[in-house]
Formats: sequence, structure tokens, C-alpha cells
Amino acid sequence: MVAPLTAEASASGHITLLFSIQDSSPQLLEQGSRGVGLCIDADQPTCKVVVQGYKKRENIKNYQELTELHKAVISEISVINSDVLNYYWQIQQQCSLPHQQGFGLSASGALASAFAIQKALGLELAISYQRSFHIAHLVERKLSGGLGDVAALLAGGVDIRIEPGCPELSDGFGAQGKVNSWKKNFPMLVAWRNKKTRHTSSYIDNPEWKSKIRECGEKQMNRLSKGDWGSFRWSEILNASSLFSIDSGLATDANRAELLDISNAAITELDVNAIPQLCMLGESVVVLPNNLDDLVSIGDLEQISEYLYSYQLESKIVYLSNETLR
Repeated sequence: MVAPLTAEASASGHITLLFSIQDSSPQLLEQGSRGVGLCIDADQPTCKVVVQGYKKRENIKNYQELTELHKAVISEISVINSDVLNYYWQIQQQCSLPHQQGFGLSASGALASAFAIQKALGLELAISYQRSFHIAHLVERKLSGGLGDVAALLAGGVDIRIEPGCPELSDGFGAQGKVNSWKKNFPMLVAWRNKKTRHTSSYIDNPEWKSKIRECGEKQMNRLSKGDWGSFRWSEILNASSLFSIDSGLATDANRAELLDISNAAITELDVNAIPQLCMLGESVVVLPNNLDDLVSIGDLEQISEYLYSYQLESKIVYLSNETLR
């Protein structure tokens, strides 16, 4: 048997703090969201993908059926380079955070898979890197996954998505999305209920939720999108995120308010200068510093984690990610 094509890639996750659904365009690359979020990684990458490509004439034993996401990635790559269809692909994906909990894992998986497969095919890395965001954005929209996670991951750090859609990329890829970011390294704690939650599509494809989210998201984005974007706006981000979660009704839906109550109780009891925010659209929270000049220590985050565990909440320390695809 001829040795298979092999490559790997990793991508960060993304937390959306507030957003406005913008999916009216018939062009998938122009669909997305306006909003604000955080690109994250734990000690291990949020999503690591290892791919192997076998020539189709080979007799492959124990061939594993691909997921819908991975099939969609290969389909989009084939539009750009049909050589991908000459191979059977085996894709192993490992994630350090749970799926469907507001951590952007579908975007992360699509990005890492697209980059790894292009690497395996021997395509030029710089071009493949850019095309991976184009491919992942299309996959996300076709599968009714995230709206703005891919655009956010292109920017890294603390992002603000000013115009919806995939940002313009090299060689005519992407669209007219616009995203800015600022970068800083600090730890935070993500926590979630250890159960299956509603898929993103149950919100973004629901007319009532879509209208409410858009109205409340636009209210906050109209303020945040004015002026320069930098770490000096941290308190504004926290305040806008809290208002969005309450005004949209997402804080009270699916008992998310309970997650905030438990997290606030932990922060108060341990006397930590932090604040919990919801991770849209999971049943999860992220514990963030109130002040970027007074970061929450790893020891304090570990104590909060222990407190949350006593309420059957899983958690993990993560960091702001500035290098999101590698």
C-alpha cells in the first residue's frame, strides 16, 4: 500500500458575548453577524485535526465514515482543488472543550480540517491558510452552525465584528465582512452543564429569537462599533454583554440565569474581582476579570472551578488566543 498523505492542524475556539443575526443575503459568504467575542484555547488546542488521504484505488480497511462537517469541508475544497476527490480521507478530530456549548467548535473543526487537508495535498501554506477561512465560513452557513465565529477567528484576540460575513481574503476569496480585534494574554474560566444542549440553529433559524437577538444585539453594537477598538473598552464590553443577555431573554432561557447565579456566588464567597458572562448560545459561562490591570490568578480560577464542580458544573481554564489557526 502506498503511504497516505498525512497532515495536521489546530484551531482555537471562540466565545460570542453578544451578537446581531445578519443572514438576509442570498450569498452565504455575506451572511454572518455583528458582535463581540473572545478567541480562546486551553493548554491544549481547542480543536486538533489529523488527516490521512488514501488514493481511491487502494483497499482501505476499517474506513470510518466522515461527519457531515468533514464531508462539507471536503466538498468546499473540491470547488477550489478537485484533486481532493481522488482520495479517501480519514479525519481524526480531538477537542479540549465540549460541543454545542458556545465555544465555537464547529468553526474550529472546519478551520482545522480545511487547513490540514490542504497541507496534506501539498498546497502552498500561505494561500491555504487564507482559503481555510473562506471554506469554513461556507461550511458553517450551509450547516446552520455559527454566524461569526470564523470571521472572529481570522482576527484573533478580543474581536468586534462590525460588518457581517467573511472578511476579504487574498486571491479573491472571502467577502466584505469587517472585523477588528485587540490582543492580550490573560486566563479565564469557562464552565458548562455536562449535558447535550440545543443546536445554534434552534435560535438563529427561529423567527422570534432571530428578531429579538437582532434588535438587542444592534442596540449594543451601535454603541460599541463607534470609536477605536482596544483594551481600554473592556468595561464597556462587559456591561454591553450583560445588558444583551438580559434584554434578549437569553439569560433566562434554558435556566442560564442559574449558571450566572452559581458563578456569582462563587466569586462573592471567594472574594475574587471577576464577573461571569454567558457564552452564546450554549448553557455555559465564562468568568472574566473585571479589570485587565487586575487579572484573576490561576489559583483563584481553580478555586472557582472547585466551587462550580460542587454544583455539577464542568469547567476549564482557558486563555485569550491570538494565534488561532496553525
